Amino acid sequence: MKRIVKGLEPERLRRWKEENAAVPQNLNYGNMPTTEVKSQMMVEQGYLCAYTMKRIQTLGDCHIEHVTPRNQPGQPLHSDIDYNNLLACFPGNKPPLKWNSQYPYGAQRKSGTHVDQNNFVSPLQEDVERRFNYAPDGSVEPVAADAAARNSISVLGLDHEQLVELRKAAIEERVLDAELSADDAATLAVEILTVNSDGRYPEFCIAISQVAGWYAGRIRDRK
Repeated sequence: MKRIVKGLEPERLRRWKEENAAVPQNLNYGNMPTTEVKSQMMVEQGYLCAYTMKRIQTLGDCHIEHVTPRNQPGQPLHSDIDYNNLLACFPGNKPPLKWNSQYPYGAQRKSGTHVDQNNFVSPLQEDVERRFNYAPDGSVEPVAADAAARNSISVLGLDHEQLVELRKAAIEERVLDAELSADDAATLAVEILTVNSDGRYPEFCIAISQVAGWYAGRIRDRK
């Protein structure tokens, strides 16, 4: 996962909350204006799915995900419309008929699983990028004995073969098959973590960065 830094809640969401402050029963996720919320989150996330790092091209490619599920007991009032509890995740709100078999990873896999900081690593956490190791074959493992990271991999299906193959293909294209020098690989490891002119991060950028850094070290060790 890539770290996500949330900005202020969208102006449309703020105004909606103000307009309904006197009628609190209206302040629920079912009534929330979603288009502006999704639009801002896509920009904040560099047009990547918050959990899988898959590309989000359009509003239709993602849905609004609650980091802490709406049905999880003990949540503060209106946590379902708290902007800091919302992420844009793949796939969109109108998935294909074979939803479960086609996307058995990410937000669909997590669903209503009970999460907290002891068993789940959120992309909103400052250290999220340091808690997972990606390998050249596209696989992912928790760093050291990080139980929350290990459980997050399971909860989100980040090690599902379909997602692993997608990461592997991206890693091969950008690193393993690119005939990079050690310096080129080291540069790629840094530059791929910056957005392009359209504000987009490359798909699976954290995995590519980690493998590019490993590749640069491997080349230098051979000399």
